[in-house]
Amino acid sequence: MAFNTPLADQLRPQSLDQMVGQPALLDPGQPLRQIIDQHVNIPLILWGPPGTGKTSLARLIAANNKYPFVAFNASTENKAKLTDAIAGYPHQSFVLLIDEIHRMTKTLQDFLLPHLENGHVMLIGSTTENPIMSIVPAIRSRCQIFEFQPLDEAAIKATLQRAVTTVYQWHDDQIEASALDLIATAADGDLRVALNILETLHAIDATQLTVAAVQHFARQQHFSYDRKATKHYDYLAAYSDSMAGSDTDAALYYLAILLKNDDLPSVVRRLREIPYTYIGLANPEQVTQIVVAANQAEKVGMPKAKYPLMFATMLMCISPKSGSFDETWEQLDQDTEHPNLHPMPRGLRDMHYKHSEEITGGGLIDSPFQQPHQIAQQNYMPQGLEGRQYYHPKDNQNERKLGEQYRKLHRFIYGEDYHS
Repeated sequence: MAFNTPLADQLRPQSLDQMVGQPALLDPGQPLRQIIDQHVNIPLILWGPPGTGKTSLARLIAANNKYPFVAFNASTENKAKLTDAIAGYPHQSFVLLIDEIHRMTKTLQDFLLPHLENGHVMLIGSTTENPIMSIVPAIRSRCQIFEFQPLDEAAIKATLQRAVTTVYQWHDDQIEASALDLIATAADGDLRVALNILETLHAIDATQLTVAAVQHFARQQHFSYDRKATKHYDYLAAYSDSMAGSDTDAALYYLAILLKNDDLPSVVRRLREIPYTYIGLANPEQVTQIVVAANQAEKVGMPKAKYPLMFATMLMCISPKSGSFDETWEQLDQDTEHPNLHPMPRGLRDMHYKHSEEITGGGLIDSPFQQPHQIAQQNYMPQGLEGRQYYHPKDNQNERKLGEQYRKLHRFIYGEDYHS
């Protein structure tokens, strides 16, 4: 190996048996393993966190098929590089690894598509972002998608052990107990990070690896993630779901992760939106308090913003929940899909233009303010939906009161014959 070859490249697996992690994809009998073993020439998208083996697997697939391998980065390289790559193998299929495939321009996509369809190019796209959200359908529909998971600490430690024995040729007495475990933990599922830590520590002291050295180095590193990457959306989803599930401690934990990664804007947006979704009419006063706290957090900024955000998060969890708006919208969504099938009562039509009464009947409906209780006993709903009830109150103290008033009004307006 050349002296300056990075440790991660020196330890890149040379066979499927040397791949660590991803048993759900690469164990015998699993779909991706079968595609590789049976030499199926089909475009693939491999997505998941960095350092989980996506690039290594692309190289192994090329070797397994005896295909040339070409790497292309969609964020930094242009059409000329792609044209040269395809022209370089005019009569032979080859593996084209497109890193950051979610960044492909439309021009590149249009240029590449015919080569995918005739089998000339075996595309393997690599991305840290969810392809359903980030890759255009024209590419996505032609590919099989496989999700890579963060590596567990045992898999990372096994590779670290191979590095210290085969590359650095350290003996057991040069490696302090649990030093490799600490590196595996600090890597947070990313094998490349683990190997980079080991490589740096070896450069600092090639004679030994101590727990103190690992701890000192790890303290200088900061956990972070790309706000546009899948991991970011996972933490936001976990934060929201924990509040929906009324788990205060879990919600506070995920809030802390988001704030420690400078993502105040996403937290504020969630707390402006989800109180209406999760709490709604079950506790309107707390909905207002939560939104006010979120707005205040945005004004003061970090680090003080954490206090109104903790306040809002805890209120979200402790408050009674409703969720009735989502159910209401589902029925509304169905009934309003073809509004022309349900013409509104003529009297509801606009009356603010000349001859509106004669042309459309607008304004001929009874005024509620001239009726007993200021409520007119007349139909407001479109044809075919008369008496439809969209709101079904949940069983909490506030909605029981609101629900009874809602039902009384409905019965008064439409009579006892209309109910859902």
